[in-house]
Amino acid sequence: MVWFTVDLSDKPGSLAKMATALAERGINISAIVGIAEDTDGALMLATSDSEGTRKAFQAIGLGFEEHDPEAGLEIADHPRVAQGLADRGMGIG
Repeated sequence: MVWFTVDLSDKPGSLAKMATALAERGINISAIVGIAEDTDGALMLATSDSEGTRKAFQAIGLGFEEHDPEAGLEIADHPRVAQGLADRGMGIG
């Protein structure tokens, strides 16, 4: 499974545009983690089709990074996610 971190703009409909691009290709979001703080945040997700997700994001010009959990990256290790949790007094255990 590949995790994607996406760069959503701070505008109404940004998340809907991303979800629509996936839905139009029959791609399911199988896991999602999001942290928002004011106008900054991080959204990480895994889908049913990694290659299709790449193509969908590229088609709508959505910036993204890929993370392979097999390479040792845990979701909570992503700096923005970890900081968002810490800012809310939550730890990773």
